[in-house]
Amino acid sequence: MNLLFRRVITGATLYYVGLQGYLVYHLKTAPPNNVQPNWSDGSKDMFHSGMEPGPAKPKLESATPKSREPMVQAVLSLYQSKPSLGAMEFYAPDATVEDPCFLFKGKREIAAAWYNMVKVIPTSETLSYKVDHSEDWVRISVNQKYCLRGIGLDIALPSVVYLTLTRTEEGMELIVNHTDEWYGKPLLERSNHFGFELIGTTARVFRRAHGWIATRYSCAPNVRDL
Repeated sequence: MNLLFRRVITGATLYYVGLQGYLVYHLKTAPPNNVQPNWSDGSKDMFHSGMEPGPAKPKLESATPKSREPMVQAVLSLYQSKPSLGAMEFYAPDATVEDPCFLFKGKREIAAAWYNMVKVIPTSETLSYKVDHSEDWVRISVNQKYCLRGIGLDIALPSVVYLTLTRTEEGMELIVNHTDEWYGKPLLERSNHFGFELIGTTARVFRRAHGWIATRYSCAPNVRDL
């Protein structure tokens, strides 16, 4: 029994390490995600799949509407290691934030994640950014320079941030899904690994596990009030 248990643990560990290695390979070699969000016609499940949606395309605008400017600046402030409870007001209660390594669910976890990030990355500078938007989403192409605490290492990381929006009864737009694609590469998901669905499925399971573990302790003030 002990031998079987050790073999299971060893196998799971090797699979985890191999999957993280494949994630690095994916970020280096995968083509950028050029699919435009077009969720009004039911193509939401295709957004990160690398599949082209139907012929209907949402109207893209490069100028940010005045009503969305506070939201965009709030999101950029989070990337600049300047979290605030005010920025959290732009997230829906059941919102998700996802990147290649983490998946956070709910406003409490999201707040904890941004505040905890400051402990590892105390300073961050936005080198450049560009905003595109349509009816129910915002895309922010941002080049961010992060300074890691303790070792003084600066890392420039370009990424494409997709914000899916919903509108409340009061007419306020809130973020329901925040996806950060490093280097513009799609996340590892079941839908973009045909024939190897297990890779995408387990990658998302591990992202969720990482997010849950990383937010068990929160540096966010009054996070229980969110």
